[in-house]
Amino acid sequence: MSSNSKASFFRQGGWMVVSTALGGIFMVAVQSAAQDTRVMESSDSLTFFALLGLLMVFGGVPSAALATIFAQQAAAAVTEEKAADMTATTRAILKATLYFSLVVAGVAMVFAQPISAALGVHDPNALRVTMLAVLPVISLPTFKGLLQGLHRFAPLGWLQIMEGFLRLSVFLLLVMVLKGRAVGGVWAICAGQFVTTAAAVWWTRDVLRAKSSGYFSWKTWLIRGAPLTMALGAYTLMTCLDRVFIKSLFFDTIPVKLYNNAMLVGFAIGQFISPVTTVMFPTIVRNLALSKKSDALTLTVLTTGIFAALSAVGFTLFPRLPLLVLHLKMEAAPLVPWFAWAILPLAMAYVLIQNLMARERYAAALWLIFVPVVYGLTLMAISPLLVSLADVNTQAHGVTNPETLRELMRVADFKAMTRVIQTLGFFCMALFGVVALFSWRATVTSTSGQGLAAGR
Repeated sequence: MSSNSKASFFRQGGWMVVSTALGGIFMVAVQSAAQDTRVMESSDSLTFFALLGLLMVFGGVPSAALATIFAQQAAAAVTEEKAADMTATTRAILKATLYFSLVVAGVAMVFAQPISAALGVHDPNALRVTMLAVLPVISLPTFKGLLQGLHRFAPLGWLQIMEGFLRLSVFLLLVMVLKGRAVGGVWAICAGQFVTTAAAVWWTRDVLRAKSSGYFSWKTWLIRGAPLTMALGAYTLMTCLDRVFIKSLFFDTIPVKLYNNAMLVGFAIGQFISPVTTVMFPTIVRNLALSKKSDALTLTVLTTGIFAALSAVGFTLFPRLPLLVLHLKMEAAPLVPWFAWAILPLAMAYVLIQNLMARERYAAALWLIFVPVVYGLTLMAISPLLVSLADVNTQAHGVTNPETLRELMRVADFKAMTRVIQTLGFFCMALFGVVALFSWRATVTSTSGQGLAAGR
């Protein structure tokens, strides 16, 4: 990689870090405001977060894979034939996305009452509005993938900022000013997603309008999409399984909030690594398509590894500082170092997963998805132990002082939460170990192949 290419890589990576960080700050601000009783009542807040989680089901694993598939295809579109296939694929997937979202919205409109009851949502109208956002939520990753693969990082970064800024500004208007409650909150999400998607359509209009005689095969597309979904799904599941489990472990909302606050700080490490990887992925794909050598993986591993390690050390020495910056509860400080070191191998695993997928080394996908499955089963298996750790009644025989009881309860809660984070860290290391093994094998195979070619 030439000096100009390296400078471009770091410039694009820096812009993606800044834009992702700004967008993330806006998103966190929405969640913080929704937890403030002065902004939204507790019942409305619970409804809002339940519906936000429902949207994440649609926008999580499948959408992440969708963005990666289109980034891969766009980056490899170095000939007119491949560009035509990309246009045909984009049109076919967007059409399928539209049909799927109409079905989902229709089901939600008809069965809003029973679905709301099952989700614990008190306002069926809020569910109906949420389902309107399904279309932009599942179609936006297609456009982001195209921008990523075509190396259009300037508009991609602005999309990141716009998505968060619009959500926050409309949320403040509808919820704080107009007292829109949970319905106002989901309207804010819906409005932000539609405007952001409209901007994404504009920035990729040349792809959508292109005259295409390209070929699209659902069979071929799914063969490529399945391993990508599993590989990225493994990473996504590792980031969210503990959230579901921690809610079932504690009936009191206070320890759950403390855990979530520490979790936000820990995953902030990934917020830096993810945008740099966004630049690495299409660079590797494009260079492979052009048969060029690339140092993108080395640069990404060095950059993100140094930052992740320094962040973990910083969060260990000053655990209260990130909580203060993000306006989160200071009581969560003891959990922050545990999260920082638990997430570090997961963040580095994400870089290697993206590298393997960019090189179409799909054999790793099945083994990668196996790790979060075992992780989830392990959480279920150790649940009785964690419940006993968090049960202060077994440790407070004869204690009547309220202050002492509260301290015992706090200590018991933190013991249980620490065990959950330690379990997360162990399986994050396991995921990193699996992807590192496949990366090493891929390197050895590639080197052997070059040696054999040279010998011939």
